[in-house]
Amino acid sequence: CVAWKTKKRMFLTHFIEPVGVNCSIKAQFKKEGSGFFIEVSAPIKSFDSKEPKRDKEIIKILKADIQPTLIIRTKSYSLKEWKSDWKSNKFKNKITIEIGKKRFPLIIEAQKYEERKSFILRGKVVTKFSHLSLSPPSFAWGLITRVSDYLELHYNLDVLKIDGFKKVIDNN
Repeated sequence: CVAWKTKKRMFLTHFIEPVGVNCSIKAQFKKEGSGFFIEVSAPIKSFDSKEPKRDKEIIKILKADIQPTLIIRTKSYSLKEWKSDWKSNKFKNKITIEIGKKRFPLIIEAQKYEERKSFILRGKVVTKFSHLSLSPPSFAWGLITRVSDYLELHYNLDVLKIDGFKKVIDNN
């Protein structure tokens, strides 16, 4: 799954942290030249924050009319580098996130966990709406509702569900 989380102020004094989760993702381990990368596709309409009005606003903010799927892609690394990272439980990776046909660089921190006979890659990126050329929503000029520029992007990937990952890592 992938998710977003932000901070929202309501009526000047009430603060909440809305979260939208999307488990309708597709993850693939792909080859590019002599390197490999992970690419995650997340349909924008599949983010669920348990608040339908907010979800409709997120569809607009994430520019689903221009590009209906978020594309998150790691930097391409040699198989040797992937195996080295895979041996450790924590590592960093450069990614790009594509929103509305524009790409934005970020750095993620990943942690590997063993769960139910599989491995889970879990982590987050702390960024800003403005870094991604996005505008946080507000209502009534921000007097009633104002979302901060703060944005967290979370991921939780089961390695067995990343097409091709385990096979390539184990067989080379």
